[in-house]
Order: sequence, then C-alpha cells, then structure tokens
Amino acid sequence: MTTTIGYLSPDPTHGGVSLAVPCEPCRAFHWHGAGTIDRPFYAPGDLTDRVSHCPNGNEYSAIRIVEQPYRRTWLTPGRGRFSAEYRRDVQR
Repeated sequence: MTTTIGYLSPDPTHGGVSLAVPCEPCRAFHWHGAGTIDRPFYAPGDLTDRVSHCPNGNEYSAIRIVEQPYRRTWLTPGRGRFSAEYRRDVQR
C-alpha cells in the first residue's frame, strides 16, 4: 500500500474538519473529508482508507494524518500551489 501524509484543517465556516493532502504531480493540496460513516473522526497518527482522486497520477491508497496542523501560509495566493514556506517545513 502506498501512503501519503495529510494535515487536519478545521473549517470555521462550516464547523467541519477536512484533510489537506499535498499532491506532488499538481504541486498543490487536494482536500478530502476527515472521516467516514464508519469512523467519523480521525486523529494524528491514524491511517485512513482514503484514495487519491487526482487525474495527474498521484497513486497513493491511504493517508496518514500527521501531528503538524495545516497552515494557510503553505499556499501561494491565487491558485493554491505549495509556497516556499511549505517546502522549508518539509525539508526540516
């Protein structure tokens, strides 16, 4: 099984939580729900049963949730690509 990391991101507008998943082929984040009917909540360290829906070839079959929270400063303004700050964070 191929896994990727996901960051929990609370949505104050709707009161829900989503997973922000970095997609290398797109150099952007994709969004997934942060739970299923069987398991409505996930926590850091959990491995989800989500799969990639990216048409550009991201072929992971599960998402591991990391402790580090998602931050909007990781995105460029405009199209939501990875910012230099995200790259620095990943390299640490």
